[in-house]
Amino acid sequence: MELGILLAGGGGLSVPDLVQLSRRSEAAGFGGVYVPESWRSGFVPVAAIAAATQRVNIGAYVLNAHARTPLAAGMSAIDLDQQSAGRFVLAVGSGNHVMNEQSHGVPVKHPLAKMRDYVEVLRRVTSTQVGAPATYEGERHSIRGWRPQAELVRDSMPILLAATAPRMMELAAEVADGIALGSLQSVDFLGQVAADVGKNSPLGDSFTVHCAAFVAVDADGDLARARARQAVVDLFAVKPHPHYERLLREQGYGDFVTRLLSRIRDRGADGAAADVPDEVVERLTISGTPGECVAQIDHYRGVVDTLLLVNVAGMQQIPLGGAVTAAERDTLRASYDALFELAERSRNHIGEEAQHG
Repeated sequence: MELGILLAGGGGLSVPDLVQLSRRSEAAGFGGVYVPESWRSGFVPVAAIAAATQRVNIGAYVLNAHARTPLAAGMSAIDLDQQSAGRFVLAVGSGNHVMNEQSHGVPVKHPLAKMRDYVEVLRRVTSTQVGAPATYEGERHSIRGWRPQAELVRDSMPILLAATAPRMMELAAEVADGIALGSLQSVDFLGQVAADVGKNSPLGDSFTVHCAAFVAVDADGDLARARARQAVVDLFAVKPHPHYERLLREQGYGDFVTRLLSRIRDRGADGAAADVPDEVVERLTISGTPGECVAQIDHYRGVVDTLLLVNVAGMQQIPLGGAVTAAERDTLRASYDALFELAERSRNHIGEEAQHG
């Protein structure tokens, strides 16, 4: 299993901050460094990270298909694959429909048909060699007459499709090289998802499963778990997240999420973290002391191919009317130290197990 890190970029971190953190991530032994396309663009920070690193896989986790055409996304992916000497991972999804409609001003219609065509056009753009045309006729997206002028670093690059709903998961198995899953999913739930999508993929064992997990680590395990509780609440405090709501319900936490959404709607998010059940924290996050977190990471081995650690401190949003001080940015950057140490401990733990057979 590859251990990656998702540099969320919240709390006012700059692109130079992300570059510095990516260098430290590579030095700590992470196998991949990714950024979400949420508070920042999907490609610009990745380009800076590509120039600053030498070994790690890089990418946006995940690109919003409603924010650009598949040709524009594919051309940028080719450029980043050149810049990184073949380390770019192309992950794409239909995005949060609330953000698409309210922030991008783009209606979400027929997402399954759109993503089928989007991935197919991406496939043509990122695998067509110089001297040949890229052609595809689809219901929602098509490409005709485009001829690449840049030599490809490799014959094709991996394309991941983000999915949470069953039908989108089926589509990922059918058209993509792997599936990109989000956070708040138990290892048991992930195992079932991996089995379901794997058996439907023509790639068989070559189909890869990637997921992200909220991480809160501290010498004080109770403090770490309290931070994880707050991160769960914060997901719903600013804007609706229908896919996370669905995930919680599917895993048996429907009563909890109904209470949480009702409380946030009526009274706001202050104090709501105390209502997050212990079981949600224990099963759906990686949180606790360093030793506890290493053991929890081990549970994902053999279930997913890539696990992206998400620093819960990096998900913080600047409140309306607020500002970020230099000291607060320093504190936020320093909060990643625990994840770097966790990656090193996890790597050493695997090495010790191998030595003892």
